[in-house]
Amino acid sequence: MNGWVVRALALMWAVLLSFGVLAGEAKNVILLIGDGMGMGQIGTTLLYSRTMLGRDLRMVELMTPGHTAIVLNDTADAMVTESAAAAGQIATGKRMLAGAISMAEDGKTPLRTLLEIAQDKGKAVGLVTTSGITDATPAAFAAHLAKRSDEVSAAEQELQHRVDVLMGGRRQFFLPESVGGKRKDGRDLIAEARTAGYAYASTAAEMQAVGQTPLLGLFNTGNMSFELDRGRTQEPSLAEMTVKTLQLLSAGKKGFFAMIEGGRIDHAAHRNDAAATIRDTLAFDEAVGIAIDFAKSHRGTLVLVTADHETGGMAVIGNSKTSKEYVGADFKAIAGIGASFEVVLKELGTKPAPERIREVVKQYFAIDLTDAELDTVARDTVKSLDPANYNYDLLHSLAFVLRPYLRVAFVTQTHTAAPLALFGAGPGSERVGGLMHNTEIFGLIRDAMTPQRRPSGKRGLSSQ
Repeated sequence: MNGWVVRALALMWAVLLSFGVLAGEAKNVILLIGDGMGMGQIGTTLLYSRTMLGRDLRMVELMTPGHTAIVLNDTADAMVTESAAAAGQIATGKRMLAGAISMAEDGKTPLRTLLEIAQDKGKAVGLVTTSGITDATPAAFAAHLAKRSDEVSAAEQELQHRVDVLMGGRRQFFLPESVGGKRKDGRDLIAEARTAGYAYASTAAEMQAVGQTPLLGLFNTGNMSFELDRGRTQEPSLAEMTVKTLQLLSAGKKGFFAMIEGGRIDHAAHRNDAAATIRDTLAFDEAVGIAIDFAKSHRGTLVLVTADHETGGMAVIGNSKTSKEYVGADFKAIAGIGASFEVVLKELGTKPAPERIREVVKQYFAIDLTDAELDTVARDTVKSLDPANYNYDLLHSLAFVLRPYLRVAFVTQTHTAAPLALFGAGPGSERVGGLMHNTEIFGLIRDAMTPQRRPSGKRGLSSQ
């Protein structure tokens, strides 16, 4: 089938989906958050997909009808936010302090979240991530904490909320120190969850065998693996977790609310890892595709895609070492990279000699660095110039010397205030457009789940 026919059919479906159910309720809500996924991550991955895979991202199907907005995400106390406040603002509709989990600006008063509202309506609820299920973004929907670092409490509250599907990493916060966990109270929350009726899964195969809720899936002691490294593990992909989540949650008669997070996009960008960032964004896009396909066969499903913040200032740059005009990224070289920077850093160890750096880079990147480039990495020259914005030893210096080879660059290893995208389809998506603040996403979803509250038309940038 010709490409223009496929695009025309996709556009027609999206328009019908958007306008055919506008008068009805969003029975189901699927909110997909790419942690750290700014315009640079989306654009670079789209170019990679078109160049190396010969296809658009599934996200494009949601963007094409025009229900797309530019989103700002500043908080009550910070221009550049982090995941806790950013996700909390989406979850509650209120600005909050950086580092707080769904608490008012006083840092003490819990704010009602979308997940709690959905539960009050009798809907099933699910939280899924490739980072840790107690990490800031999923926690913001089912916990209330003064500090995001209190992950032992996040684990307790998520189970107390009886979230129907909980899947991700950071098993350590569910287990006592006596068995290698982080809990000082001696509690084994996995055992407690089983006693309370939860099915438990620690591998992809165990997850696939579960046929009913509630489900607790913890697939790694820490974060789940980067997609680039996942083949060496027994962990499910984000797409597989999304399929299972939608299968389980859709069994109820009153619909569901699910937050699906590509959590490791952020971690890859923090490390300035071009290949891992692209691969985890592709994995997130697969999950978006699962949500789109589900919405096609389940009328009244609102699908929204956004990010909490941008990480790294990612961009495709123009020139190679020898080019006389713009050439852009070398996606073939990026496709050949054999492991994430996380694995590479473990291989390098602390204070590696230039020759060790040469060996490891040759092994995983098939690139021969020059003596000057090796010296830059060994001395960690870039981090020494701006240590406040470069957190990981060696990795930004490594990314910097790889720039002319890969032609993908990062501004920093921290977050940025770069605007984000929001796009979607289904009941309520007509309000997505123009310049918005991420606090407005809360009202959009809340009102879509409560049709009588829904105003007509789009809203502009919120000042709340």
